[in-house]
Amino acid sequence: MSFRISGTGSRLAEKVVTNDDLAKIMDTSDEWISTRTGIRSRHISTYETAGYLAVEAAKSALSDSGLKAEDIDCVICATMRGDTFTPATACKVSEELGIRAPAYDVNAACSGMIYAFDIADGYIRSGKYENILVVTVEQMSKLVDWEDRASCVLFGDGAGAVVLQKGDGLKGIHISCAPSTTMIYGDSFCGTSIYNTTQEAKPVLHMQGQEVYKFAVSAMMAEVDAVLERAGLTTADIDYFLPHQANMRIIDGAAKRLGLKPERVLTNIQTCGNMSATSISVLLDEYAKKNTFKRGDKLLLVAFGAGMTSGACIVEWQA
Repeated sequence: MSFRISGTGSRLAEKVVTNDDLAKIMDTSDEWISTRTGIRSRHISTYETAGYLAVEAAKSALSDSGLKAEDIDCVICATMRGDTFTPATACKVSEELGIRAPAYDVNAACSGMIYAFDIADGYIRSGKYENILVVTVEQMSKLVDWEDRASCVLFGDGAGAVVLQKGDGLKGIHISCAPSTTMIYGDSFCGTSIYNTTQEAKPVLHMQGQEVYKFAVSAMMAEVDAVLERAGLTTADIDYFLPHQANMRIIDGAAKRLGLKPERVLTNIQTCGNMSATSISVLLDEYAKKNTFKRGDKLLLVAFGAGMTSGACIVEWQA
């Protein structure tokens, strides 16, 4: 189809917070968290800004690709919230790397990377652009309610980046939305308008855990079926499965229903938690740097998120 992956990069927040660390400040335990989620620790921002993490990940991906800043035709950043509501985080990345090209952010929550890939597919297939930098960054520690032990223990902070170049690595892509604005949502700061009459809500993330779990399993399976059909492939053709790192039970359930061998299912939720839009990009870079993938391997990426968005793509590794 349209593009191939020519470079990957990532940057995690430096501070590591374990389940035992959290147990010292709230009513929880390593056993309670790990058995329910698979998470043992996560990276939490201290001095790092979203812009800093995004720029560092982008620098790494650009270096890995062998391209220069002037080669990039477009920068797309997937994030729920950067350091500023304007300008876009993508503009910060472009400024720091010296890229002079269109730059903007997209918000599809945890499905953000797949949505950005879909946009890139359209651009490259149409001939408008040939080299696109996709960046993902989330600082979930700034979005969650730290008084809600059921949700704050799930998330971590980090950034990932992927350089996409014109090529035939993309074998299929599919994105969806089953509209729901109450299953997962986060209120915004109301501002300081003297005319505002709406009641301001606490600007933190809210989740209906059980409903999200049920949606996640069905949505992931539907996306996998759809993208396999588009690509003309079966699960037997897939070499590695890179699912959104939301919950180990969800990942295990999806892998079992797909009949995938455990060694083909890649995870880092144990040490990174859920990093929303950046989970898959960090996972991709981690295993790419380990030389896990060989040329010709087919990677299946799938995610779901607030909205409720979902998406999947199949990419043949050509590095």
